[in-house]
Amino acid sequence: MCTKNALLSHKKSVIITQIMDTTYQQICSARTVQSDKKGFFNEFYLEAKQTCGEKWLQNHFGQLKSNEARILSIFNDPEICDTVLGILENVQPVYKQKDALFSSQRRAQADQYYLLSSSGNKQEHLAQALAFANLAIIRAPAKGVDKQIDSGLSLAMAFRTRAIILLAMGAEGANGAEGAGGMAGTGSLGENALSDLKLAASFGLETQNNVEYYIQLAKAYARRFMDEMARAEISLKIAERFVGGNKAAIEACRQEWSLKKNLKPKLTYESPVLTNGENVDLKGASNLVKLVETKEKGHFIVAQSEVRTGDVILNEKPVAACLLPSFYGGFCCHCLERLVTPVPCLNCSGLAFCSAQCMGEACDTYHRFECQFMDLFIGSGMSILCYIALRIFTQAPSVESALNTAALLYENLCTHEDSRQADDYLQRSLMAGFLMRCLQKAQYFGQRKTEGVNPTAIELKVCTGLLGLLQVLQYNAHEIYQTVNKDDHIFEGSKIIYIGAGLYGTGAYFNHECWPTVARYFVGKNLILTATKPHHPNEVIAENYGPIFTKINLKERQRSLRGRYLFSCNCMACQENWPTLQKLDKQVRLWCPSVNCNNVLQFPKDLAKDVRCARCRKNVSLKESVARLIKVEELYREAAQAMQEQKVHQAIELFKEGINDFFEIAVLPHKDTLIAQLSLMKCLAALNYS
Repeated sequence: MCTKNALLSHKKSVIITQIMDTTYQQICSARTVQSDKKGFFNEFYLEAKQTCGEKWLQNHFGQLKSNEARILSIFNDPEICDTVLGILENVQPVYKQKDALFSSQRRAQADQYYLLSSSGNKQEHLAQALAFANLAIIRAPAKGVDKQIDSGLSLAMAFRTRAIILLAMGAEGANGAEGAGGMAGTGSLGENALSDLKLAASFGLETQNNVEYYIQLAKAYARRFMDEMARAEISLKIAERFVGGNKAAIEACRQEWSLKKNLKPKLTYESPVLTNGENVDLKGASNLVKLVETKEKGHFIVAQSEVRTGDVILNEKPVAACLLPSFYGGFCCHCLERLVTPVPCLNCSGLAFCSAQCMGEACDTYHRFECQFMDLFIGSGMSILCYIALRIFTQAPSVESALNTAALLYENLCTHEDSRQADDYLQRSLMAGFLMRCLQKAQYFGQRKTEGVNPTAIELKVCTGLLGLLQVLQYNAHEIYQTVNKDDHIFEGSKIIYIGAGLYGTGAYFNHECWPTVARYFVGKNLILTATKPHHPNEVIAENYGPIFTKINLKERQRSLRGRYLFSCNCMACQENWPTLQKLDKQVRLWCPSVNCNNVLQFPKDLAKDVRCARCRKNVSLKESVARLIKVEELYREAAQAMQEQKVHQAIELFKEGINDFFEIAVLPHKDTLIAQLSLMKCLAALNYS
């Protein structure tokens, strides 16, 4: 019998837990606006909050019912507007500018290491040369900007220097290496060198009578492995026309070509194709799935017809996606592919692109508005979600188009509007105001009549749209990751790194379970979801939002989901409180083999004896099921061996067969099947990054 003291102690414990959960929820929410407490935005928020006072915040601002009213409040209400307007007046462009002298010095270092490569440690010296050449390119101003250094041709000269280094790496690869650090095959290096030579010419490098340029162009064409030998020969003939009698360099080039006959082209991988074609009602989704809605769960994705393990059910481009600032030097800011030979923005030195095409697409749209504020954004400490909210506007073809997109997202995706506190709304409103002010200064709205902050009608609409997006993104964005291989082996030593985040309109409809039924991976910015188990029609197809049962116990998963997403999970792993993978034994439960019976039976102690099913009330034999389970586990072993031998396609097919067979006879949790599903996820990701 419980004593009074025991009841009081229990009640106190419940209250403390509730307070801790509320605090954790507030921390989680704040981190989706400002991920770095050291940034100046936190000071802006705290000063505004102190100025307006708790009474006004709770009794007035906290009672406002629309985003429009909240934005109007921070710009017009006397309790707060002076502070907001005063601080936003100080917003100015802050970005890393070009430096011709720095570029010239780095190019000289690149040349030095290139020369050293001929005397030993070739790969190491070429890798160093490439690193300095990359720096020279990133910091070089556009043609004619600084004529006192390199006659205004720093960028063209840096591109040519890098092309020479890449061709040397390609020659090293032709002699048995893959390029410095295993970065790329000789075909990729040749293609990158060709691009650099063309860029050098476009930025002012003199090509008329330039024999060396056309020899380098010929070498680059020859190393592309794309039937470019005809163009390579044309380039050499142009060089012959300029060179006169001394044709030794040209003959040496032709002799070098003979060495590449036995080289294999670089393997390329295409983006996965949707199984059964694209669903006309769900952008980027397969016809195998459909969107449903219930009062309890809202909108979510289920199977429309039978889904098999390995079926690709989503291949979706993002509404918007952004790279984390900490990866600006390693990945393309446009397509998010890994950088080998960065191409710069012509105005700033803070980020880079993988190609002239990506640079052009970015600078013609969103980057022209964001360029001069990149370091200001970083200094503010704003989260990656704020970058995405801004990008939805800056990438749009017009302000009206962006407003329509923002309105549709706010209308259709979860925001938990009724659960937000006044503090949360204030923080997001101030961030929306800051982003709007940056757009003002970037002339996103055109030439303004005044430099003052006070927003016009259209600027207020944009600010309201930004506030809505900051709410949407908190619960609907996806982290974007890539798999990085440390060693030569695809799987051993590989790790996942999170490089950015994106908003996916259809992807956001997949509900959470603590053991997902799909593998999530990325091809560039595209979100790919592939089934990791068979699904029957109307069965939920589930993603995982982070807390996964194989690593985290039930209590911690529930706390994390309540704090981050404001719901308690009721998936099977939670209902049955599955132990973590480390604590899970190898026992398995089997389906009753009787027709139309969906009961689950414990693994028999004696296979020779029949088992009584409580649901269909039949005595059934589990011998066949156990025999099939043994075959399933053999398939898993064969798949694991194929992984060890880096036969990725073979491993995938074996895992798919084994997993499909397992779900016909048994249910989770089964340790070997869980490991098989995890391994299948690794294989699918490796297929696109190997």
